[in-house]
Amino acid sequence: MADLGERITRELTTRYIAVLVVLGFLAVLSFVGLTRVLYEAEGLGERINQTGRQRMQVERVAFAANRLAALGGERPDAVTKMLGETLDRLEAHHHQLMTGEPPPPVEVLDIFNGPVWNLEEGLRAFIGHGRALLARKSSITGNDPDLLAISDAATGPLLTGLEEATRRFQQYSEAKNRQLVMLQGISLALMLGMLLLSAFGVLHPMVERLRADMADRSRSAQELRESEERLWRILEESPMGVSVSRRSDGEIVFANTRFTDILGMTKQEFIGSSARGHYVDENQRRAVLAALRRDGRIDDAEVEFRRKNGKPFWSLLTIRSTDFQREPVNLAWIYDITERKAAEQQILLAAKVLETVTEGVVITDSGNQIVFVNPAFSTITEYARDEVLGRNPKFLHSGRHDSDFYATMWTQLQRTGRWSGEVWNRRKSGEFFAEWLSITLIRDYAGAISHHVAVFTDITHRKEDEERVWRQANYDALTGLPNRSLFLDRLSQAVRHSHREVKSFAVMFLDLDGFKAVNDTLGHAAGDVLLQQTAVRLSECMRASDTLARLSGDEFVVILQGIHGREDPTIVAGKILDQLGRPYLLEEGEAHVHGSIGISIFPDDSGDGAGLIKLADEAMYAVKRHGKNSFRFSGDKG
Repeated sequence: MADLGERITRELTTRYIAVLVVLGFLAVLSFVGLTRVLYEAEGLGERINQTGRQRMQVERVAFAANRLAALGGERPDAVTKMLGETLDRLEAHHHQLMTGEPPPPVEVLDIFNGPVWNLEEGLRAFIGHGRALLARKSSITGNDPDLLAISDAATGPLLTGLEEATRRFQQYSEAKNRQLVMLQGISLALMLGMLLLSAFGVLHPMVERLRADMADRSRSAQELRESEERLWRILEESPMGVSVSRRSDGEIVFANTRFTDILGMTKQEFIGSSARGHYVDENQRRAVLAALRRDGRIDDAEVEFRRKNGKPFWSLLTIRSTDFQREPVNLAWIYDITERKAAEQQILLAAKVLETVTEGVVITDSGNQIVFVNPAFSTITEYARDEVLGRNPKFLHSGRHDSDFYATMWTQLQRTGRWSGEVWNRRKSGEFFAEWLSITLIRDYAGAISHHVAVFTDITHRKEDEERVWRQANYDALTGLPNRSLFLDRLSQAVRHSHREVKSFAVMFLDLDGFKAVNDTLGHAAGDVLLQQTAVRLSECMRASDTLARLSGDEFVVILQGIHGREDPTIVAGKILDQLGRPYLLEEGEAHVHGSIGISIFPDDSGDGAGLIKLADEAMYAVKRHGKNSFRFSGDKG
């Protein structure tokens, strides 16, 4: 209401000031107009007097002139003086009439200067005749032309013209008076009109405004009542428990259905009870009250209340101090979080388990960005938790797996929801490590993927042990070449591959000539070094696709892949013999050995691996029988 009164007062004041300004402006205009009309009217009165005096002065000039003529030769100074002074006044009044302010109106000027009356010229001629009489030294007779002219003018058109000028001045003055009256009437009408307009333009809008404001207030009051009703309905239907208790004694004065349902009570049982009686822990209640007194509010405090059956439950409590029905109250909201607290305990337990397990655990979101790793992850990968959060796990890739490997993994993961297998990754230091990885998809309630959970175990040492055992089982410990077992496996693969591709390969059986002598003269240690150097020399003669193996002692075998007839084995055998023929520089001394090589070809000589070895062995012994340091194909005669 105060704002409404101030607004109405301000608008009334503004409008009245506007009206007063307009009225003042009209008053000034009226005053200026009246002043001008009065000024003109005053000037017209003076003009009328001047024309009247001119008429009298014309008559007096005529009287003085006739008096001089009547005296004859006598010229009394009094008559002469009267004539001269009257002519001067007549001339001065005429000049003032024609040049003074305001100037004569057009109607009057027409008499003085118009062709009909030409009063200006008549007056000048009349004054000239009078001046001529004054200037004459001789006596004036009755027949004097100047005297006759003065008499004729004084009794004829000059006086008539002056009378007409006076009449027209009077008419003009009367017109101005009528104009003055009209102007006064118009000003009065305008002012009265402005007063009426102000009454209509100021009071009427304000009355309408007051009526509209009263209607708005009535409508606002109705809307406020409806809003309060909606508010109570909202509080009643709220999914959270809502209650109101008096601050003076803590008595409950309102509670919605949800609040009483949480407590397992009826509204009749709950309303009127004391708020303090529903807390489980008195110390907790005191802490809530202390915080409320200190801050004036409670936000999302976890408080334990008691249901009607005596069972405690955890609640999220919010309190605001307000007024209800003109009384200070506490408005409280509670939300039952018993299940959430239990879930938090389960989550806390799960987190503790994840922190203590030795397997690395990684959790990524739907975009495969890391959101959680456990301490075992950092121990295995050497990456701290803060270094990996928000990153894609692909930064761990070792490069040992191609894109097809990961495509297959993701395909199975999308199809079945899980994948497990052996993966090589890279630690922060750059070291490769093997892990056994299991990945599981986590989906939300809508079935969309929300997270990926990966659990892995470092199996690097196990892989190294397996690799060591496998090498011991498949490689010669002295030379590092494949042993008999691995050679036979590769020979079997070569047979299958060549059968399928319809290709040929050769088996070369090599035995060192003179090796026993090196052992006998330089010792077995020197013989071992010689065998190692022989393995190096033979490897230099091989291609990457070929297989070089040591069967036993000084016996070596070779699988030559993709040969074309005897030409390729012949070239390789020649290289081998050249390499073996070079001296061996050992610590114990210089040694010389040679080689005998037997060659068999698949499938020309045999269609299985055992047959190829047997035929190549027989060809090698044939070389030894015929002088050594050479090679021989299976089936050659001689």
